[in-house]
Amino acid sequence: MSYTVFAKAGDTIIENLTDFELSRIFDCGQCFRFARSCENQWTGAAFSRKLTALQTGDRLILKDTSLADFYDIWEGFFDLKCDYSLIREAISTDETINEAIKKGYGIRILNQDTWECLISFIISQNNNIPRIKKIIEALCERYGEDMGGIKAFPTPQALAAVCVEELHSLGTGYRDEYISLAARSVAEGRLDLNKLNAMETPEARSTLLSLKGIGGKVADCILLFGMGRKEVCPHDVWVKRIFAEKYGITAVTEKKGYELAKGKWGQYAGVAQQYLFYSERGFS
Repeated sequence: MSYTVFAKAGDTIIENLTDFELSRIFDCGQCFRFARSCENQWTGAAFSRKLTALQTGDRLILKDTSLADFYDIWEGFFDLKCDYSLIREAISTDETINEAIKKGYGIRILNQDTWECLISFIISQNNNIPRIKKIIEALCERYGEDMGGIKAFPTPQALAAVCVEELHSLGTGYRDEYISLAARSVAEGRLDLNKLNAMETPEARSTLLSLKGIGGKVADCILLFGMGRKEVCPHDVWVKRIFAEKYGITAVTEKKGYELAKGKWGQYAGVAQQYLFYSERGFS
């Protein structure tokens, strides 16, 4: 992807962006800490940094952001080095996905923090997006470090020190125990996130599934959104509906769904899933 980057008045400005629509990136269910602060502008946090981002056409302004932080954090976070035109070409296998790509043009898979994704998608199970965001913000407000108007995502050590009852009081429901166990596993070194990221995808998935409260869909979301495994297609109710209504394939098991997605869209099955999810949910 060819774009121009420069600093101006304390901001970092990126011009000539392609395959990039900020609203679709933040509004497709992959990230829960960014909210629209005004038209075309989103504010949130990632990697213990606050970010306000404003897009106008092919121009993106990252407010109060240094060039160093852009190259160290945000260029990777927004997956800007990846050429999505090649991905679109690779997954354009039928009219259904082609239509979804048109509706979701500009979506990119964010490269998020593995720890944050681990907890966020534990919270996401049997939940809706507004409530997921509300619970995560409650955790951040209570246990995250202040970054000037917004709190960072809590560290593993911070959450590990919280009793299950207190987590429950923040609206986590039955997920309170799973959050606590995951936090303690990371804080105490039983789950090494660096080693997890170095594993091949099948081994990493098995490791995630060994944690109490993590099933296939949650594990796949962590792999796709928190570990950059674009070949992984989370198998949820929306994927089942798409296979049934668009492809005439019913009673699809998790294993069968994975095989179907892998067969149709290969190494970019997860990106295809995001286009289809966005289109099916009617965000556009």
